[in-house]
Amino acid sequence: MSTQTLEATVDPDLVNKWIDEIGSGVPAAVPLLQAIQGEYGYLPRDAMDLVIANSDINASQLFGVATFYAQFRMRPVGRHLIKVCHGTACHVRGADRLNTSINHILNITDDEEDTASNGSYTVEDVACVGCCSIAPALVIDDAIIGNLTGADAQRALKKHARGAKEDLPGDEAAKKKKKASAEETSSEEARP
Repeated sequence: MSTQTLEATVDPDLVNKWIDEIGSGVPAAVPLLQAIQGEYGYLPRDAMDLVIANSDINASQLFGVATFYAQFRMRPVGRHLIKVCHGTACHVRGADRLNTSINHILNITDDEEDTASNGSYTVEDVACVGCCSIAPALVIDDAIIGNLTGADAQRALKKHARGAKEDLPGDEAAKKKKKASAEETSSEEARP
């Protein structure tokens, strides 16, 4: 997946303002990273470089903090977030099948990627969503959906995508339907 289209444009004045307001020493690393991620949804490299260049925090310290805490993302996040629960109940009832099914319909084939190529959805594994009685479960944005099979997870995602007017890169049925509709429209326009 190319994340070029998902990369944030960093405002250097804003990052420098945070450094001035929050602090420039090592104890300010976490609040600075929180401010950056709060603005951009992840930690853009350009923002990190500005903190390193304009504070007393070196690269090793800043990246060490950023990669130590699970709250920080080093890559852009999609417009919608899917959290797949991997707590004990969800794990034993098939959370891995939910991941496989969701990644398939989003056409996420690389284990290192977690965001659909069109930037629509990011899939994140979480320790627990607190819904063990409806395991396996996932959360799409703020909607909790449980008692899922892989097919159910795909149906739930398709329903969400329709409501959100998002395309699912791996949804072959939708692609065929869209192509047939476009061909039908073209042939109708070609008629005298």
